[in-house]
Amino acid sequence: MSKGGRASDTRRSSEQSGKGASSFAMLFRNVLRSPFGSDSRNSGTMRRELSPSMGSANLAAATHAQLPGISHSPGSIGEGTRLQANSVPGSESADHSSSTFSETQSIDRLAPVDSVALAQGHTGLADQDAAIGDRLEALDVLVSELKGLPLTNLGGLWCMLEDIVEFAFGNSSGVNKPSEHDLAHHQRARRLILSLLAVFAEGGQANREQAESSHIDTEDVQKMRASILRVIGCAVGWEEVELAVQSAAWASSDAKNLSGDTVQWFERARSWVELAVDHCYPENMTREPSEGPPPGPHEALTESLAFLACIISTDYPVLDPTAVSEITSLLCEMTARARLVSENGLEEVAWIWTEPVHLYGVINLLNTVITYGALSQNALLPGITLLCTTVNMPLCKELCCDIIYTMFTSCYMRDALLTMNYVMRRGNTGLNSKNIYKMPMMTPYQAAVNGMVYFITQVMDTGPTGFQFSLRTGNCLPVLGEAALCMHPEVLSLVFPYLCKVANDDRVDSMLPDDWTVLIAILENTVECRLSDKYEVEPGSDIDEEDEPPTLAYLYDGALQAIVSVFRRSSQPTPASLVNLLFKMRNVLSDELAQSMLQFIDARGSLRPGSSNWLETLEEMMHLYYFDRSRSTLLRRQMARLCTRPFTEAFDVSLQGIERKPFIIAVLEQLHLEEDEKIIDSVLEILYMSLRRTKDSKTFHNILEFALRAAIEPDYVRQIQPDYMHQDDNGDMVLPEQLSMNMQTPTHPILLLGGESSAMVDEKSHSSWARITLTINCLLKVVEWRMSSNDTLGDETYDYLSVDTISLVNGLLDLLESKHTFPSVQRNILLGFLRFHADANMRVYMLLPEHDTLLEQRVSLHENARMRLVVQSDDAVVNNTVDWVPFPIARYIRVLVYLFQTNINIETYNVLCRGLMVQLTNTHLFSTCKEEVKAFLRYLINYMRVANYEQETRTRISSVEKNRTATYTYGLQVSFMHYKSWILRDQQDLLISTLGDGLMMTSGAPEAPQICLHALGVAMLELHGAMVRMLPSILQNLVRIYSAAQLSVHLLEFVSSISRNQGLYTNFRKEDYHVLFAVAINYIRFHNNQRRRETSLLTNTAGVRPADGGEKGDPRRLSTGAIPASTSDKHSLNDVALGQYVLVMAYQVIDVYFLSLTPALKAEMFDSIIVGLLQSNYSRSNLDEVNEVCLDMVLQNYSRSSDDIMGISDVTVKEDFGPVVERHWIQHNGIVTIRAQKEGPMAQIIERSCSGATSRIVDLPAEVSRKYVERTERPPTSLPASPLSDSLVPTFGSMSQSASRGRSIGRNRRLHSMAPGLPSLHHEPDMLPQDSIARLLRGELLSQSDLSRAPRFPIRFGVAPCLALEFINAYQGLQNLDVPVMLPPNFEAVARSLRIFDNTAMVDTHKVSVAYVGPGQTTEREILLNQQGSPAYWNFLRGMGNIRRLGQMKDFSAGLDTSGQDSDGRYTLGWRDLIAKLIFHVGTLMPAREDKQEQIVRKKAHMGNDFVHIVFNESGRDYEFDTIPSQFNFVQIIVTPVDGQVPIPEDEALWLHGDPRKVKVRMDQLYKVKTQINPDIPFVGPAAEPKVLTLTALPGFVRSIAIHAAIFSQVYTSCKSADIGAAEYVSLWRARLQIIKRVRAHAQKERTKRLNVLGSQPGSLSESSADMAEFGEPISDPAMATTAAQALGYLVRDLESFV
Repeated sequence: MSKGGRASDTRRSSEQSGKGASSFAMLFRNVLRSPFGSDSRNSGTMRRELSPSMGSANLAAATHAQLPGISHSPGSIGEGTRLQANSVPGSESADHSSSTFSETQSIDRLAPVDSVALAQGHTGLADQDAAIGDRLEALDVLVSELKGLPLTNLGGLWCMLEDIVEFAFGNSSGVNKPSEHDLAHHQRARRLILSLLAVFAEGGQANREQAESSHIDTEDVQKMRASILRVIGCAVGWEEVELAVQSAAWASSDAKNLSGDTVQWFERARSWVELAVDHCYPENMTREPSEGPPPGPHEALTESLAFLACIISTDYPVLDPTAVSEITSLLCEMTARARLVSENGLEEVAWIWTEPVHLYGVINLLNTVITYGALSQNALLPGITLLCTTVNMPLCKELCCDIIYTMFTSCYMRDALLTMNYVMRRGNTGLNSKNIYKMPMMTPYQAAVNGMVYFITQVMDTGPTGFQFSLRTGNCLPVLGEAALCMHPEVLSLVFPYLCKVANDDRVDSMLPDDWTVLIAILENTVECRLSDKYEVEPGSDIDEEDEPPTLAYLYDGALQAIVSVFRRSSQPTPASLVNLLFKMRNVLSDELAQSMLQFIDARGSLRPGSSNWLETLEEMMHLYYFDRSRSTLLRRQMARLCTRPFTEAFDVSLQGIERKPFIIAVLEQLHLEEDEKIIDSVLEILYMSLRRTKDSKTFHNILEFALRAAIEPDYVRQIQPDYMHQDDNGDMVLPEQLSMNMQTPTHPILLLGGESSAMVDEKSHSSWARITLTINCLLKVVEWRMSSNDTLGDETYDYLSVDTISLVNGLLDLLESKHTFPSVQRNILLGFLRFHADANMRVYMLLPEHDTLLEQRVSLHENARMRLVVQSDDAVVNNTVDWVPFPIARYIRVLVYLFQTNINIETYNVLCRGLMVQLTNTHLFSTCKEEVKAFLRYLINYMRVANYEQETRTRISSVEKNRTATYTYGLQVSFMHYKSWILRDQQDLLISTLGDGLMMTSGAPEAPQICLHALGVAMLELHGAMVRMLPSILQNLVRIYSAAQLSVHLLEFVSSISRNQGLYTNFRKEDYHVLFAVAINYIRFHNNQRRRETSLLTNTAGVRPADGGEKGDPRRLSTGAIPASTSDKHSLNDVALGQYVLVMAYQVIDVYFLSLTPALKAEMFDSIIVGLLQSNYSRSNLDEVNEVCLDMVLQNYSRSSDDIMGISDVTVKEDFGPVVERHWIQHNGIVTIRAQKEGPMAQIIERSCSGATSRIVDLPAEVSRKYVERTERPPTSLPASPLSDSLVPTFGSMSQSASRGRSIGRNRRLHSMAPGLPSLHHEPDMLPQDSIARLLRGELLSQSDLSRAPRFPIRFGVAPCLALEFINAYQGLQNLDVPVMLPPNFEAVARSLRIFDNTAMVDTHKVSVAYVGPGQTTEREILLNQQGSPAYWNFLRGMGNIRRLGQMKDFSAGLDTSGQDSDGRYTLGWRDLIAKLIFHVGTLMPAREDKQEQIVRKKAHMGNDFVHIVFNESGRDYEFDTIPSQFNFVQIIVTPVDGQVPIPEDEALWLHGDPRKVKVRMDQLYKVKTQINPDIPFVGPAAEPKVLTLTALPGFVRSIAIHAAIFSQVYTSCKSADIGAAEYVSLWRARLQIIKRVRAHAQKERTKRLNVLGSQPGSLSESSADMAEFGEPISDPAMATTAAQALGYLVRDLESFV
């Protein structure tokens, strides 16, 4: 867009505006400046369409006809804007239907006509000898024919008529001259030539093409132009001037090629204008205002004005500025001339200049002077007046705005605004006070003011950047203030939106206070238009016709609201005039404006206590805007919110009693009528603070009555559960007569529980639902404040208001029981009441909402010392002190039981169960309600005995809801274990049985059986006797659920926890052990089947052959959850780790339970275990390493009792015998070492295997001699054969059936010996081959046919086939094995491997840190400096393990100093069982002094490197996970007291430094156990959700969690560090097996090497002559041996002879 190119409809938007003149003006100038030879087809059309100054009389007439002019109906500025799209020249939507425009456009569509050819068709026209009269006649006809045609070759025609031109306007020798007396021909010739030039100007179709194709050179063109201009300049008289003026601009190329003196042409054009004005608008004009001037003068004035403007725009520098200003001022003054006309007896003002085209020409002239020259002060006043008066004309509006915009952006701005102010100050005087003709609602003065306001409000903000804000406000607001005083609706409809726009400007903060004073004064001076009815007429508006225009009241309110909003959000001081204005209008303010006013008052603090008359003003405004219910909801919301301010202020004496004010009471009393949530919120805030602040009990009860009335819905009736259950005489729940306890599908009210969605729809259909909900929440807040806060009023506390608190609690209990209470409201009340807790002093208080246990409330216990509510029965007296008020806890329990019995809402039921799970841990709260608690538990147990959650078709709730409900119900039963001293034995058994039945809920999500497993894990410690009695039936349920993969971790951890509590399974029968082994074996089978599927998928996808047939024991085989892409994938890594963890736990279950069996039971279990492992083997070609390890464990401990196993030393220590001869033999996966004295008889025999090691010291010569004699004297036939086991093969669901053959297995299985090579005396068909065990030990697999027929393995112990095998046997004398092979003596590779083997622990080792966090401690340094703990902490430690002296430890010590220097303390804590050893890094047992930083660093190094941390937290605060940061910190087990029994400052010294024997520790004290897990690893263990236990059961529970967490951490770390496909955990036993395999490989390599060197002489494979010399003198009889070395040599040779 060119500079200034703006459409009027976008001028009001500063974003779409430009700085220069309008596009219309620019196009108009381009037309005027177009060159003489330009394309007249284009330029002419543009001039006709866009420039009325270049048009004809017809154009002016057409414009006058279609646009309302001043003489017709000037209209308003708004109306003109609506017409502009169809009226303004240059608009794309201009109306082209008029005949003039159609004719003009038809000219362009015609083919160009050669003017010379047309002229040659007229006889005599070109004949210079023809009579002049005839030639003129021909010329006259030619002119008529040329009109309206597009012409070419105009130069040729002009040359053809050169002689006639000379005849008319000068002398030429080549032309027949008329006689002097032939004046008529002369004058006629002048008129015809001038007419021809007018035709040239109008119809030159292709000037540019004509100029290019003409043979006339440039000099000829110049001569012709000079000739034409000379002719035009010679025009005299009105008739000739009227014709000449039409072609002057065309001939001179818009005054660019004027010949002669420019000043002369200016004077000539000026005279033409004055002459045309005299003919158009004579001073004594008598025609009607509706009649226009004659066509000739009309067009002449139009063209002369345009030509004068062209001259000024082209040659202003050479013109006289005074003359230019004079003619401009004169014309502007002329246009303002007016006269009085009378019509129907009324005098009105009519302007003399009635043609819009003429006014447009004068305005264009004014624009030209301003743009290309300078406008004098004398011309400024009439010019501004003209612009302001004519801006409402659609034809002139665009150009007027361009001129004003130019003035506002130039040096004219100040003078223009001063001139406008001067015009307005003149007022309505003379003709200015009369109404305009055909406009009875506006005077000329008002029209001028309207125009000025329009320019300021609509033009000032146009352009790319707009005007400087300070200039706009500082200079324009005073002008608008004067303009608004006229009170004309048109003016005000422009002023008010402008004020709103100023207030909404981003730069409004930069306004000066004086500007704000003027702006607000405008609204004050015009407030009458808002208060009076006479201004309700809708003003004209610049909007679409179909839209309803805004009223003045609406515009006024918009401006006022915008101004109020500015002061509301700014920091400027509020003008008093604005506040007065608002109050003056308070009765007529719209709701929206009143809302803004209230927001302003609220923000400015006008109604806060301390302000003048604030309370009276608040009351008045409440009556205006709140109690008037016809007001909008938003306004009432804001007023209600404003009313809450005094209640939220800091307490002041002046506010006392405000809750008793009548209007406050009225607000509270009407609460039950309110339906809007935000209004209710505000009223409830008033209610809340009133209930808090009132010191008058009567006022409290009145307000409470209002609240309770608002919290009930009489029209609503809640559905009640049918009475399915009754109580017998003992209080036990019994079923009605039609039901039976023996029914297969028992029925219970649980089946009538409904979903939540329908209930919510029913509730929310009541309009009072939101009010009731919010009111209940408010009352609960009051209860919470009164029961958990120590706020005071002045110097007085609220101790004496405990009675009022009880009234409030009883009122809420009434609502809880009421059938008119919504279920969701019931739940809200329950959620509040379930936070009631009591401290050790029986004082009742309320937990904060974000806390779930009492631990977080420890600080609140001391702050709540003022509370006078106490737990007591309803009729009890507390310490004979009337100050204490009994809390209705007994009624509370009865209400809870009532809800359990009658409720049918599933969500309410879940809230009950979930909340009571926490609340029941607070035993102090229910300590006086023993009978109520017992009855509650009886009801709950009976409830669960008949509940059937699996009957989905019988219920109205989804399976997900069913599972959730069952989960909460089972979890609730766990909480009753804390009251075990109140529970009878039969109820304990029923409780455990119910939890066992819950294991069967596996049809849905696993949460229900999972929580039952966790509950049973707690019960095995809390209800030990009941658990022992019910455990066999629970195991039967385990068999039925171990197919649920989601329960695998929880189930195996539960079984593992049982194994670590030997008292639970001392009475197990064979069938019970079969169940346990079946569970573990089937998980192994599932794991390996999953591995095969993943391996197959990976092989088929990537073309990689699985490592199934690789080297036996290859640890890089794929495992369950093999990582598909990278171990960096968190989810894949977690899946792999969990899969490996399940596998590890399954094998540990087998290990620990087998090792705990008696030898007789081991014999009966052997076949089923081994067959199960073989059937679940992953590899198809060889035995898995994990199965090899398990087989070794079984065989090594086959005949050992658990006590024997526990008595085996964990460390293999080589005895100091002096010089010894040492030899090693490898037999399958075992190594036998004999260390024999060279000079003495003693020898040490060490038997190493992957699952353990034993060492014994013997007198080797005597022992060998004794064995030799026994073998000689014993006849071979006395050796008994081994009977076979009749155990069945375990399968994935039939293990219990396989064990049904009773104890006959134990009677048939006996330990025996048998001579080698002799057949069994009791051979049976299912006996496996004699070498089956040997094959398994070699890593080979048995055939599937052998495994499928329930085989029995040939287990035989007895006399060895040779004397050497009596001493050299890695499997306790087990027969039918491979003969041991001696390892190369003095071979360093073997010796190095055995050293590594001996340094590898024989059981799984774990290290766990224990930290004590004292009261108020939060930092790492404070915790590490602790060296003492509370008595409860020390009792906890003693239950965790045994105290061990570090200096005496020879086995695994978890890195602690065992040198005796006590750098890590004198003692530590340890624990072990049959397969694991646990060492605790106890922080309080390690030295740490404030002045010895190295001790703190060393302690942190020990504790920080542990995967598992146990934190005994008595700090009273949450323990953050990163309190002791470490990269190995995976699992934190946080132990915290739940009843507030933690050290307090005055007792801390005694607890930490006194005699523990003098401090009584409550072993029934409850502690919460919760696990915090590193975000990178998944949750494992039963304490993922907090568990609560007594101090008695706490150590065993925490230790079990710690062991499992340590195992999982090791598995996770192993998987995380592995490559793709190798994520497999290698246990210590398996690592030992791999060492043995490496020893075998080294030995085989060395034996092959020696064989190649020495040859195949007898004995050369194992011993060289130098090696044999170590044994001393060879002997032939064992009795001849005098040293252990000689006896050892005899055994070596005996074994070689046997081989």
